[in-house]
Amino acid sequence: MLSITSIQEIAEVLTGINHPLAPIWIQNDIIKKNIAISFDYWLEDTGIPITLAEFVEQYLAHAEYLGEMFSTGIERDHG
Repeated sequence: MLSITSIQEIAEVLTGINHPLAPIWIQNDIIKKNIAISFDYWLEDTGIPITLAEFVEQYLAHAEYLGEMFSTGIERDHG
């Protein structure tokens, strides 16, 4: 049976990551739930092994492409 990732697990990972959005995401249950569900689907659909920490880091690295809810707090250079 496939394990279901909890928002608490996502919060624990976020507390260990040094990224400007991590503290913001820790406070947002919708973001944590979205990441948890996406991680579970990733493992089920692809079978490609990745740790939860690596998965969350990828979300943070690409937050600007995930929509306003995820990228709020990112400084953008409109130069």
